[in-house]
Amino acid sequence: MRHWANRCRLGNSLVLMVLVGLALRLALIIGLGYYDLSSAESIWPYAPPQFHFGFGYETGAIAYSLATGHGFSSPFGGSTGPTAWLGPLYPAMCALVFKGFGCFTLASAIVILLINGVFSALTCIPICRIGELTMGRKVGYWSGWIWSTGVYFMVWQTQVWETAASALLISVLFLESLKLAKQTDWKQWARFGLVWGIAALTNPALLAFLPAAGLYPALKLWRRHQRWFAQAAVSAVVFAVVISPWLIRNRAVFGSWVFIRGNAPFEFHLANYHGSSGMGWFGKHPSCNRWEYAKYKQMGELAYVASKKELVIDFVKQNPREFASLCANRVVAFWTGTALDREYSRTEWIYPSLFALMLGGLIVATAWRADGSWLYFGLTFCYPITYYLVFPQPRYRHAIEPEMLLLSTYFVYLALQDLAKRFLVKKQSRVELQPALVDAD
Repeated sequence: MRHWANRCRLGNSLVLMVLVGLALRLALIIGLGYYDLSSAESIWPYAPPQFHFGFGYETGAIAYSLATGHGFSSPFGGSTGPTAWLGPLYPAMCALVFKGFGCFTLASAIVILLINGVFSALTCIPICRIGELTMGRKVGYWSGWIWSTGVYFMVWQTQVWETAASALLISVLFLESLKLAKQTDWKQWARFGLVWGIAALTNPALLAFLPAAGLYPALKLWRRHQRWFAQAAVSAVVFAVVISPWLIRNRAVFGSWVFIRGNAPFEFHLANYHGSSGMGWFGKHPSCNRWEYAKYKQMGELAYVASKKELVIDFVKQNPREFASLCANRVVAFWTGTALDREYSRTEWIYPSLFALMLGGLIVATAWRADGSWLYFGLTFCYPITYYLVFPQPRYRHAIEPEMLLLSTYFVYLALQDLAKRFLVKKQSRVELQPALVDAD
């Protein structure tokens, strides 16, 4: 009975946390006018004239193409043919909004940003559950309320990108991996594959976490001599079934196999060249350069990307030291923001501070062998590798900031606990010394 009552209080607290978080996010969107995406203008004077920058660059362009019956195509506006520039799910969601509320309208902007706000607020739930399973209920709830009410964690929901959805998906997958380490239920493993398929079709960069997320429960079960291989195979089959329609679509429209997104070589090229800062220069991007747009349109997506692939491979082969230096810059930029362009550095001191606290929490958790510590390590090690090679932006790190917040809260919680113990010991010592001083008098 007591356990049931505790679970009810837990559920009520989570509902309140989500509702407060959603209310604050809605207030941010409406109060500061983030919904007025039509006013967003490009800083690039030679951008294609028909491009709508406010609605997530390529995201809005593809959503428009879908909503107007032209299929998943034309990521930079105009009519440039089929594309695999982005994963399909988030642009498809935006297209449904466009169908119901109009393309590039104020109403559509409000609805899309509100949906982002729902994704962001719901992330409180896996944060609390992860904290409860790994570092204790207090750490989980402190982290959940900080995520719910912290303005820093609301910023990226105000853009028409899948950033908030990515953070929610990674958190759910992290939680599922923790749960699978304690059970061999076929349905749970099948659900794991399903969620991974949804994550891959939303943001393929999240797949960098898949090896760690899959190996963690498998190794845990293997050490306890429990079944894991068949369950993992079921999960892999479900994952393949979920993503296969999109892969077949790509094969049909392009005439060759493209794995979810086909623009990785282009993104690699965008930040790796002589004189690069390593952060990516969008003056070379078809969305910001009408001459690059013309090349893209004339050559078609696959040929255009292939031409950029040749350039960047030659650069890396001929300049390995320069490439290594650029990668080092990106490592620093991903975690601290110190090398990022000024236009992206809205996070100021919080950005590197969260990394410092997270690093402290990760070291302590690993040293003390806290539950899930190696899964935290796997996430923070594997996920950023893509951006070390390509280029980082603050919104790319947001996907793992729920787990960074948990580790940071854990570190602060332990530090406060240690200070409290020291204070109590000193206070007790003073009390014990007082009688002796009286006797001496």
